[in-house]
Parts: sequence; C-alpha cells; structure tokens
Amino acid sequence: MMQSIEIKILDKKVGDRWPLPSYATIGSAGLDLRVCIDEPLEIAPNTTVLLPTGLAIHLNDKSLAAVILPRSGLGHKHGIVLGNL
Repeated sequence: MMQSIEIKILDKKVGDRWPLPSYATIGSAGLDLRVCIDEPLEIAPNTTVLLPTGLAIHLNDKSLAAVILPRSGLGHKHGIVLGNL
C-alpha cells in the first residue's frame, strides 16, 4: 500500500535549480537526495560538515520511517559518513 508523506520545501530553489528527490533507475530501492549548495565544496579530512537538502518531511504514520543512507559505496570510497549512522 502506497503511503503519502508531507514534504516542506525549505529552499525555493528546490525543484528549480536543484531537483526534487527522485528514483535514478527503474527498480531503485530509494530516492536520490541531493545537497543544495551553490558552489562546489571540499571537505577536509577529519572535519564535520552539515549539508542542507532544502527539504523537511513529516511522517504522520508512526509505522513509517525515513532513512538517509550513503549510495553505491561512494561514501566508503572517500571516507564520508553520515551523522545518523
């Protein structure tokens, strides 16, 4: 059963300059979420950086969860981890 969630767009450039989260390929397990920054960013080793997505979500159904995970080993290859892991 497909459930709906509320999405609040926090940055007006989302959907215009930056795409909304979307499935990259047929059969993808999850949506690709992109960072919303105007300039390229270099992250120095052993530093912590919070990156904006421009979005907020509300899951009204307590049986649902939203999880952000690294994709395709890219984070592992470059030593980038998410703060929620």
